[in-house]
Amino acid sequence: MFESVTTFIDDNLDNSIEALKKLVRIPTVAAKGEGLSEAADLVEKMLQDAGLETKQHEITGGAPVVTGWKDVGAKRTLLFYDHYDVQPAEPFDLWDSPPFEPEIRNGRLWGRGVADNKGDATSRIWALKAFKETRTNLPVNIKFVLEGEEEIGSLHLPEYIEKNKDFLKADGGIWEFGGADINGIQEAWLGLKGVFFVELEVVRLSRDVHSSMACTLPSAAYRLVWALNSLKNMDSKITIDGFYDGIKPLTEVELKALEKIDLNEEKLKKEFAIDEYLNGLTGQALKEAYYGEPTCNICGITTGYQGKGSMTVLPARATVKIDFRLVEGMHPDDIHKKLRKHLDSLGFTDVKVIYFEGYPAAKTPVDHPFVKIVNAANKRTHGHDLVVHPTSPGSGPLYLFNEYVPMVSVGCSDFLGKAHSPNESISLENFRKAQHRIVTIMDEMSRW
Repeated sequence: MFESVTTFIDDNLDNSIEALKKLVRIPTVAAKGEGLSEAADLVEKMLQDAGLETKQHEITGGAPVVTGWKDVGAKRTLLFYDHYDVQPAEPFDLWDSPPFEPEIRNGRLWGRGVADNKGDATSRIWALKAFKETRTNLPVNIKFVLEGEEEIGSLHLPEYIEKNKDFLKADGGIWEFGGADINGIQEAWLGLKGVFFVELEVVRLSRDVHSSMACTLPSAAYRLVWALNSLKNMDSKITIDGFYDGIKPLTEVELKALEKIDLNEEKLKKEFAIDEYLNGLTGQALKEAYYGEPTCNICGITTGYQGKGSMTVLPARATVKIDFRLVEGMHPDDIHKKLRKHLDSLGFTDVKVIYFEGYPAAKTPVDHPFVKIVNAANKRTHGHDLVVHPTSPGSGPLYLFNEYVPMVSVGCSDFLGKAHSPNESISLENFRKAQHRIVTIMDEMSRW
């Protein structure tokens, strides 16, 4: 079915790759506010070229949300959520080729954003373009939502959602990421943890001074370290009072699903050069932590001199960036209050808490019929069942959508993709087959 469509995809693979390269060349680093309007215009043009009606939604103080749609009067509607922004590419010296000059090597396309999420967005748009160019009727109605702030917490997406709830209603949705695991088996992710991202700041002096004065003057660096030490114990339990209150445990259906999942413990130990996982976790306990536990992670600490050689200095200021991954039953605003109360109760009233971003967790049920639709499509295009993960340990704004559409996250990346890291890449074969899978998902949906 739809042989002319898939033939077009294969015959025009080079053209779809060039379209992806054009998008990657725009350095859409949301954290720096770079290239977002230009990319929004390009994405809108790509949707129009694929035969969709489009609109750019201007967001107060934020990047445009680009939507596309085509109503063919079908019984079912498929929605796509993607984003055109990317993570910063630093440190640049760790890249084998410039991050915003995409390059093909060894059957892979290298560049910032190819795996997260410009490759997936482009593959989905080109699957639709194949229908248009072959004059083949779409078997389902189509909707697209593409934002430009996912990598900084989708700060302004709620404004769009509040005004456009009806647009989000669909029978199924494909979320922004996905790919193959370390064994080359395709994975599906049904949920995302929430996130609470903060910066703690301590200022103890009016300026940096000679380190000999450490005998009489306070240290911002030590003050911050002492505050950090109060957040988590040696067993990696988070010690903020009430932090774990209200957490929803994994359901029986989810726990049953975990039994079928192989986390490839030994292979990943070698990959990460570790002898054991945190606290010796293994087997079912490792899985339950991976899918069901919140975290408190230090992303980076900044204070004093960080250059080569020595510099004897007593820093006036110290900061740390921390992300908390949240599970169902937790809310970032609540954790913010508890963090502030925790620090104050221990005398750290001078530690400033800067709240950058946050949102709660969300999931699609493991036994939802749309999950079966996507799996059936994957079997047709990739020849095997998906590894179905109840949720991802990462975060995203799924909570804004899950009231209106069941989402499944599958995509064109793989274990080697290195999203958020130097030398990000995708397999060109995965990019091709991901387009085929979108066609097949639409076919399966039309018979649902």
